[in-house]
Amino acid sequence: MKKFLSVCLFVLIAACSKAESQTQPVTPTDNTNIDKDTVFSFDINTLTPGCNSESQMICAINASIKCTINPDFAECAELKAFMPNFVFMRDESLQRPTSQSYKISKIKPLSDGTLEVYTQSTCNGNWFGLCNGNIIYVMDNQNGNWAVKDIYAVEI
Repeated sequence: MKKFLSVCLFVLIAACSKAESQTQPVTPTDNTNIDKDTVFSFDINTLTPGCNSESQMICAINASIKCTINPDFAECAELKAFMPNFVFMRDESLQRPTSQSYKISKIKPLSDGTLEVYTQSTCNGNWFGLCNGNIIYVMDNQNGNWAVKDIYAVEI
């Protein structure tokens, strides 16, 4: 009987260990280059194509903000398939910002391979309440590149 209980205990521990190892968060590969003191700023009159950051995550967030400010910006047409559809909505009542700044405060890997990038953001519009305050960009790795999958705001 002791042998049977020992085997059952071993199997239970092994099963729990395996379940825990499967839910470990994925560590982002390029967050080592992210300076959390850097403020990124964008204005509709000075938007430039491309990204000069070494971090794909920062480049993806920057592209999302550029398309938020101006959905007709040159890069946005090719990025439309990778971003949330509401970024490209057309309605005067949205109060789309013409300038926006952000600073990364935290990066949280999730168990499904996505990341949440927490930012402190400011803008001169409203845009669904997604450009002022604590804004979180949900990042998804698509074909080896990070892309903004969703954007939401939280009150901390």
